[in-house]
Amino acid sequence: MWKRIRPYWPLALLLLIAVAALGYFLRTELAFTGGVLGSPLDDAWIHFQFARNISQGNGFSFNPGDPQPGSTAPLWTIFLAGVGLFTQGFMVPALLLSASFFLLTIGLTYGFTFWLTQNKFAAFLAGLGVVLSGRLLWAGLAGMETTAFAALSLVAVWLYTKKGLRPLPTLLFALASQIRPEGHLLFGLAVVDSVWRLEIRDWSLKGVARSPISNLLISFLIYLLVSAPYALFSLSVTGKPLPNTFYAKADTAQFFSWRTLRETMTLHWLDNPVSLILVLFGLLSTWRKSRLSVLWLVGLWLLTPVVVDQVWHHGRYTMPLIPFQMVVAGVGLAWLLQRLGNSGWRQKLPNYPITQLLTLLIFTLSALWQLPQWANMLATNTKEVQDIDVALGRWLAENTPPDVLIAVDDIGAIGFLSGRRIVDMNGLVSPEMWPAVQQPVGLPRDRALTRLLSQSQPDYMAVFPLWHWELTSNTAVSQPIHKVETATHTIIFQPEAYIYRTEWPYLAEAQPQERIAAVFGEVIELIGYDVGGDEATLELTFYWRSLVPVAEDYDVFIHVVDAEGNILAQADRQPLNSLAATSVWQPSDVIRDPYTISLPPDLPQDTAVRVGLYLRETGVRLPVNGRDFVEVVRIAN
Repeated sequence: MWKRIRPYWPLALLLLIAVAALGYFLRTELAFTGGVLGSPLDDAWIHFQFARNISQGNGFSFNPGDPQPGSTAPLWTIFLAGVGLFTQGFMVPALLLSASFFLLTIGLTYGFTFWLTQNKFAAFLAGLGVVLSGRLLWAGLAGMETTAFAALSLVAVWLYTKKGLRPLPTLLFALASQIRPEGHLLFGLAVVDSVWRLEIRDWSLKGVARSPISNLLISFLIYLLVSAPYALFSLSVTGKPLPNTFYAKADTAQFFSWRTLRETMTLHWLDNPVSLILVLFGLLSTWRKSRLSVLWLVGLWLLTPVVVDQVWHHGRYTMPLIPFQMVVAGVGLAWLLQRLGNSGWRQKLPNYPITQLLTLLIFTLSALWQLPQWANMLATNTKEVQDIDVALGRWLAENTPPDVLIAVDDIGAIGFLSGRRIVDMNGLVSPEMWPAVQQPVGLPRDRALTRLLSQSQPDYMAVFPLWHWELTSNTAVSQPIHKVETATHTIIFQPEAYIYRTEWPYLAEAQPQERIAAVFGEVIELIGYDVGGDEATLELTFYWRSLVPVAEDYDVFIHVVDAEGNILAQADRQPLNSLAATSVWQPSDVIRDPYTISLPPDLPQDTAVRVGLYLRETGVRLPVNGRDFVEVVRIAN
C-alpha cells in the first residue's frame, strides 16, 4: 500500500497545507465580517448577475433583455449559469469553484515542474510556492475566474510542451481564452512557437512537411470554433471583438505604463523573493525545455502595461503567472543542484539533506511572512464590498420603485441585489459610456457623463462622490439621499458612497412656463423659462437650444435691475456651473439651466430681470434682437 502512495505523498502534503491555508484565510475573513461569507471583489457579483439572467432565459445580459458582452470571463459565467439552474445563491458555489481550481493549480505546478526536471524536491518547492502565495490564496477565495485561468493555462502549456499544437492542447488554449481574454495572447505565443518549431525542423525552400502544417490548420479551426461565438456576439452588439471590460479599462493615453510594470514586478517579487531570484537561474533551462512557459511569463508581464495604466485588484490580471513563476523557479533550483553535483560541491557540503532542508526553510520563510497580510487583505476587502456595494444594493431594493433606472460606479452587487436596471458609468456593461470613460477624471469626464446619462435619464445615482465631484456636488443635478461607508480603504475606491436623486440637464424637449424667442449670436436660442421663488429669492430655470456647435464656453449673466438699469442682484456662471458648458452642446440639444438668486429687501417698483451670454475672458456679449441682453421677467411689488 505504501509503495503505491509513496510517489504521491509530496503532492498530498502540498494539498493538505493548501487546505489548511485556505481555512486560515477563511477564518480570518469570517472573524472580520461577523461570520458573513462574501467575495473581496464586487466583480464576482457581475458574474452572478449574468449567470442568473442566462439561467432564467434572459440571454447573455446584465439588464434582462439587453444583450451585452460585459463578462470578461464568459466560460466562468456559463459555469455559474449551470449553478443557477438549481439555486440563485451563487456565492458558496463560486467560492468552492475558485478554491478547487486553486488546489488543481497546485497539483499541476508540481506535476509540470517534476516533468521538466525529474527532481521531486524542485517540484515540491514549486508547488509550495503556489500554496504559500498570499495573492493566489486570496484569489482562491474570491469566487472569481483567476484560479481557473491559472489551471487551464498551466495544463495547456504542459500538454503543448509534450505534444505540440495538437487538438487537445488547442482546445485547452481556446477554453482558457474564454476564461480570460489574456488567453488569446497565450494561444498566439503558442502559434509563434509552433511555427518556429516548424521552421527549425521541417521548413525548407523546396517545401514544407504536410503533417505539421495540417496540425496547425486543424488547431486554428478548433480554436476558432470555441472562441469565435463570443467574439461574434461582441461584434454584433458593440462592433468590437473583445468583451466590454477590455475597452472600458484599456489605457489609451500612453503606449506603455512604466508604473504598471513597476508595480506588477513588485507584487511578484513580494509573492516570494527567493522564487524570483531562482527564476533568473531557470529561464535558460526552461527555454530549452518549454519555450512557451518563458514566452508566456515574460510576455504577459510586458503586455499588461500596454493594456492598462494601473494595477487593478492587487495585480489580479497577472496572478495566473504565479504558477509559471514557481515552475521556472523550480527548474532554476534543479539546475543549481545539478551544477553543484557536477562540480563536486555536493560531496563537499556537510550534509546534503540538511542543505535541502535549509533551502526549503528559506524558500518557505520568504513567502510565509506575507500570509497574514493577505489573509487580512481578504477580510478587509470582503468587508468593504459588503459595507458599500452590498449595502447599496439592498437599500435600493427596499427603498426604490422596481421600474427605476440607476446610474452606478460598481455595478455587481448593486445590480444583482437591487433587481433594478442600471447604467454603468464605467462602461463595463454600458458601452455607450465609453466616450466618457476615455476622458480624464474630473470635469471633462463629468461633462461627458452628464451628456450621455441625460439620454437615458436615470432616476438615481449610486456612486463614489470624489470620482464625480463636479457631478455629485452640483445640486441642480444630484441630491444626496442615502450614505454608506466603510472603516477601511483597501479595495473600494473610496470609503464612502452615496445614493443621489437626479434631474438631468439635457432634454429631448422642453415645456417652459413662459416661452420666448431669443436667439443669441445666431448660435444659441433661449426658448423659454420657468419662474418662481419668494420675497427673498428668485428661482429661474432657463431652457436653451443649441443651434450650431460653438468652441467657446459662454457664461450666463442674470441681472436684477431697477428702472435706471442699476444692478440690484445678479448671477454669473456657465450653464450648470460648467457641467453643461456651451462648448459641449451639440446642434438641437435642449438644456435645462436652473438658478437661484438672493434678492435684497424692499425691491423698487418695476424691477426687471435681464439675461445674456458673454465670454468671461473678453467680456464680449452675444447680440440678441439688436441688444446684448433680453428681458425675461418683471418683478412688481
